[in-house]
Amino acid sequence: MSQRLQSIFFFLSALLFALLFFLPLAEYLGETNILTFNVFGIESGIPGGTVPYPKTFSLPVLILAVTAILLSGYLAMGLFRAVKLAQFVKLHKIARIDIIVIVAWIAVVFGYYIRVIGNPIGADPTFKVGAFLPLVALLLTIAAASGLKKDIKKVRSTDRIR
Repeated sequence: MSQRLQSIFFFLSALLFALLFFLPLAEYLGETNILTFNVFGIESGIPGGTVPYPKTFSLPVLILAVTAILLSGYLAMGLFRAVKLAQFVKLHKIARIDIIVIVAWIAVVFGYYIRVIGNPIGADPTFKVGAFLPLVALLLTIAAASGLKKDIKKVRSTDRIR
């Protein structure tokens, strides 16, 4: 895998997380209310409807999403500037942190928020497109990190030959 392809994968990962700011994650159709869950929080689909959670309820989701965007963007730009082996090793460590952040986002959203939000109105979630974007971003980030690791091994093996 070349550095450009890895940069594209990291950029696409950041782009997919950025799309979460415009797309809903899940929708809950209850008997009394309709709730929409997105990165910014929970909104009522009925004009004048009440939301049973405060505005800061989904703040961890927002913080993890912004962190994933910043890390993936940094990695995409950093690969273009990287020349030395030490820089590639540093970027690989940051890529592992990015994978941990994305997995944490997925765990927090699907392990807690998706199950808890519908309880007050007695509704089950209907997943929207935004719920699947982080999974694709995770796959792209893992592919880019593994390609980066292969490139590091290749550079180390050529250094031994010299």
